[in-house]
Amino acid sequence: MSTRAPVGDGSTPQIVEEHRDDDFATQVVPAEARLSRGKVHMASWAMLVGMIYLFQGALAATLAGTKQAIIGLLVSAALMALFNMPMVRLGISTGKGSSLASEQVFGKLGRFLIILLLAIATIYFTVFEGSVIAVSFQHYVGGDLRIWYVVAVVGMLPLMMGAVLTWLDKINAVLLPLYVAGVLAAVVLAAMNGNPTGWLEYPGVVPAAAQVIPGWVTTVVIYLGVWLIIPVSNDFSRFGRNEDARYHRWVTFGPVFTTITLVVNGIIGMFVVQSVLPRSEAASEVGVAIALVQLMGVVGLVFIVVTQMRIQTLNFYLSSLNIQRLIQEATGRRVRRKLLVAVVAVVAVVLMLTDVFSYLLQTLQWFGIFFVGWGGIMATCVAFGGMRTNFAPATETTKPRLLTPATAVWLFSAAVGIALLQSAEALPLLAQLAPIISLGIAVVGYLLVVLAQRFTDRAEPGSNGVAVISRGSS
Repeated sequence: MSTRAPVGDGSTPQIVEEHRDDDFATQVVPAEARLSRGKVHMASWAMLVGMIYLFQGALAATLAGTKQAIIGLLVSAALMALFNMPMVRLGISTGKGSSLASEQVFGKLGRFLIILLLAIATIYFTVFEGSVIAVSFQHYVGGDLRIWYVVAVVGMLPLMMGAVLTWLDKINAVLLPLYVAGVLAAVVLAAMNGNPTGWLEYPGVVPAAAQVIPGWVTTVVIYLGVWLIIPVSNDFSRFGRNEDARYHRWVTFGPVFTTITLVVNGIIGMFVVQSVLPRSEAASEVGVAIALVQLMGVVGLVFIVVTQMRIQTLNFYLSSLNIQRLIQEATGRRVRRKLLVAVVAVVAVVLMLTDVFSYLLQTLQWFGIFFVGWGGIMATCVAFGGMRTNFAPATETTKPRLLTPATAVWLFSAAVGIALLQSAEALPLLAQLAPIISLGIAVVGYLLVVLAQRFTDRAEPGSNGVAVISRGSS
C-alpha cells in the first residue's frame, strides 16, 4: 500500500503526480495539489442539480402540504449547513477526506464502514438518476425501457471518466447555465400552461387528523435521507486552499449551497409537478420527469439529459472513488479509478432492472440513519474536540485501532434508528422520527464519551474525549 503523504510535509513531485490522476483517493491532499476557489466551487456544485431534490420537494408537499413542506425545507437547509460547515473546515485544514478522518474518529472499522456506505449510496444514486433519463426517453420516444437503461448509462460513459483535478469543474461550468435556463423555462411554462392555482395552499394528501407528526417535521425527516452530502462535502473541500476556507464554509458547501440545493430545488419541484400533474400523481416516483417532458416536450427531455449529465459526473466519480478505496483497504493494491468507472456502469445497468423507484423512500431512510449518525459525531468532534488534537498526523509510534468508543456510539445510534424504522406499526411516532432520534443519540452519546474520557484519562496527552482517536493513523 502506498505511503500517505500529509499536507505540507514537503511531498515530492513524484508522490504528488502518482496520485493526482486518482484525486488522492487514499491520501491526504498536499498543499501543492490544492485548487482555486472557482474550481472547487464548480466541481462540487454538481451536487445541487439532481432530480432527487426536485422529487423530494414534490413528495414533501404532497404528503405534508406546501406551506408545511417549505418550512421543513428551510429547517433542513439550516440543519445541514450547521453540520456541514465543521466538516468543510476539517477538509481544508487537514487535507483529509471522509475515509482518513473517519479512521481517526472511528478506527479501522469506521473507516471501512464509511467507505462502504459511500460506495453503496453513490451507486444507488447513479442508478436512480440514470433511471430518470431512461424513463424520460421512454415517455417521450417509447420503446423498451431496458434498452433506454443501457443508453442512459453507456451514452454518457465517456463524460464520467473525469476527476476533480482534471474535468469536473470544466464540464459543470459549461452545463450550469443550461441547467439554470432549463429550470427557469420549466417554471415559466408551468405558470403559463399548467394549473398553478392554489398550489401554495395545497394541504397534502394526509389529513391533519391522521398526521403522527407535523408536516414540517415529516419534511425534515425526508431530507435527512440525503445527508450523504456531508461526507461528500468533506471529500471535495479537502482540495480547497486555506485562504478560501471562509468562502467554502459559507458559499460552496454552507448555507448558500444548502439553500439552493434543498429549498430552491424543492420549491421548484413542488410548483412544476403540482401545476402540471393531477394532485394524485404529484408524488409518483417519476412525477418530476414526466411533468417536465409533458410541459416542455423535446426541450424538457434535453433539460433532463443535461441535468443528469451534471449529477452523473459526480455520482460516477464518487462511486468509483470509494470502490477504489475499498479495494485498496482490502488488498493494498491501487486500481485506476477510470477502470472502475466502467465497473460502476455495468453494475448500474444491472441494478436498474430491479425497479429502483419502488424502494426509493425506504432506501433514503436507511442511508439517512447511517449518515446522520456519522455526520453528527464528526461535526461534534470538530466543533468541540479540537482540530489539532483529534486530527493531528500520526507518528511512528501510533497505530490505528480497530474501533473506538465513537464507533460504538455510531453503530448504536444506527441500530436504534433502523429498529424504530422497522417498528412502524407498534411505534408509529418513533418510527417516523427515527432519523432525528439517531442524530440525537449520536451527538449526545459522543459528548458523553468525551466527558467520560476527560474524567478518566486526564493525565494522558490529548485525552479530550477523543484520546483513542488521536492514535489513529493519518
